[in-house]
This record gives sequence, C-alpha cells and structure tokens, in this order.
Amino acid sequence: MVLKRGIVLERWSNGLSVMLEKIFGCSLITKLRSILLMEADFNATNKIIYGVRMLNNVRKYKLMPEEVFSERNRLADDGTLSKVIFYDIVRACRRPAGLASVDADNCYDRIAHPMLSMILQAFGVPSKAVKSMLGTIQDMKFFLRTGYGDSEGYVGGYTNDEIETLKTQGIMQGNGGGPGCWTVETIPMLRAHKRKGHGAHLLAKISDKEGHVAGSLFVDD
Repeated sequence: MVLKRGIVLERWSNGLSVMLEKIFGCSLITKLRSILLMEADFNATNKIIYGVRMLNNVRKYKLMPEEVFSERNRLADDGTLSKVIFYDIVRACRRPAGLASVDADNCYDRIAHPMLSMILQAFGVPSKAVKSMLGTIQDMKFFLRTGYGDSEGYVGGYTNDEIETLKTQGIMQGNGGGPGCWTVETIPMLRAHKRKGHGAHLLAKISDKEGHVAGSLFVDD
C-alpha cells in the first residue's frame, strides 16, 4: 500500500550514519566510508524493487549494455580483460586511440532525483513507488553514531517551503536499491555517448560481425 500510494513513512526517514574504516587501523576522517543504516523494511523493499525486479526487467528486454560489468555472471576482471584486448587491437591496427580511467567518486551521492525518477519509470518502476523511495530520502533525518553513542540532534528533514532546495539528493551509501539505481542511471549515459559516435567501432573481418563499445563500467558496491 505504501508503494502503490507513494507514501513516505516518517519512521523510514530516520537514518543512522556510521563511519567505517576503509583502511584497517586508519581513523582519519578523509579515509573513512560513511554508511547509512536505514529502517530494515525500507531497505529490503528497495532491494526487491530496484535490485531484483527492475534489473530483471532490464535483462528481460535486453536493455543492459555490454559495457556494464557489474552484472550477473560478470566480474571486474572481465572489464579489465576487455580493456587489455582493446589496447591489443589498437596496437595491432596502429590506430590512434585513448581510454580514460575515471573513478566516479561518490557516484551514489551525486545522483539527481529528477533525472533518476524519469529513468526508473522508463525501466518499468511505477511512479508512486519511485515517489515513495525518493521522497523518503529527501526528508531523511541523519543521526550520527560515534564511540560516544548515537547523536540526539540530526541534519536534514527539512519541511519549510523556503528551504525546499535543501532536500537531500543521492541514493545513499548502504541503500539496497543503490546498485540497481546506479546501473540504470548509466544506461542513458552510454547511449548518449554512442549516439554521438563516441567509442570504438569494431569489425571482425572473418565473421563480418560489428561492435560499438563506449567504455567499461564497474561499480564495486
């Protein structure tokens, strides 16, 4: 009922931020990873809707680009091998080419909700269900856990119309639907590059098979 009617449950909009060590024994703020602990049923719902059903929809209609290597039955090693083979072909054919290795730093936190909403609906998620998840994140109250306990104060949870622009964006680190949301977010990006002709256009001389590859994507969450 919550998803069908696009309801934002108040208890869902309480998140507990926990700072985890990315490097064992190093507690420098810049070296910590902030993970948001969400209500269990909210997180489980996101995982089912966006991590399972939506991605199965993408696979069903064969909309998953071959450039996405963070996909079922594929590994980061496969993406690395793809790059190595690309370089081999470039050297053998003596073609000018370049490949940028880019870390999409904080990609989950930089997702804009208006764009994400349209993309999720394009891949079959009902608008009310999208409104329920994104609305919950926009109204999220962020509490902090440290060695001294959990904070009583919080940031976020803005309700004043005058500060509507401060609504939280992103998909949150620790969201069970995060990997699925980021995956479908990259599909229009890849298509836009291909529409512009960017990438490598390959032709196998023996089989006459053509290919157009615009990159190699992998997200480790």
